[in-house]
Amino acid sequence: MSLATNAAQLPTIRLSATIADAAANTVVRPDGSLAVLPGQGGVAVGDWFAGPAGGWVSDHLEPHASLGCADPAAQAALQALACVGNSVTVRSGPAVGAFGVVYGKHGHVLAAFAPSVADRLQPGDTVTVDAVGTALAIESAPSVTVLSCSPGLLETLVSLTGDGRVRVGVALTLPAVAAEAGLGMPGHSFNIDLEAKYGPWAPALNALRFGAVVALEGADHRFGRSVRAGGLAIGCLVHGTSAGGGHGIGMVTLLNGPTEAFDLVDDPGAAIQDLIPWPKEVSP
Repeated sequence: MSLATNAAQLPTIRLSATIADAAANTVVRPDGSLAVLPGQGGVAVGDWFAGPAGGWVSDHLEPHASLGCADPAAQAALQALACVGNSVTVRSGPAVGAFGVVYGKHGHVLAAFAPSVADRLQPGDTVTVDAVGTALAIESAPSVTVLSCSPGLLETLVSLTGDGRVRVGVALTLPAVAAEAGLGMPGHSFNIDLEAKYGPWAPALNALRFGAVVALEGADHRFGRSVRAGGLAIGCLVHGTSAGGGHGIGMVTLLNGPTEAFDLVDDPGAAIQDLIPWPKEVSP
């Protein structure tokens, strides 16, 4: 079956943002001890998308650039309208004119660049995001909700089976109990943390690279995120784990619907950086 969507009716909205300053997080571990760690924000330089998301001595590590706005209304629009796969253009600073893409959401919108570009970024640099994808729908699979996913990524992420199910390759499927911080928050604007310390799935989760495509069972992320039997969320890993209790590796939701609407294919290497239509000069 062909993948019919409403992508042709979606406008592209150019948004302005600034690379945020870094945070130093004081974290209370589950045993009550304290840790002071590099936190989210700022610019995390390096080739992050080739290595594992877990194992770093940090708290909610966000690869490359964290984008935000000082004005609360503009920040809310950025969080809601930016979608994974949207193009990012650097408008000031040493990397002016360079391109990247949105790869996730946390407290900020997260953008990835080629390592050579990330090395030239600095907090305070301004960027624009060409946002498109909010309200994207798969018309040939109406029971599946699309969240924070650009039309270009959707085309490479999924296909339809002969009986109309949405086929998607996933590196790991997690049980509903893996859902942590982020329950109750709007699925279209923020991420959800996945338990990465104690569950039997934790070693496999920590070994996945940033950008890995994963499935979360028992999930209803259409509105405020909740646990619901028979639901399934598909997303990608966007930030590192935390020493704090109730927090883990971040996942941004891309698709949500009833389990029977999906045909999951085991693909240990599935990752959005291999699916996003990157311009050749900025591919990580």
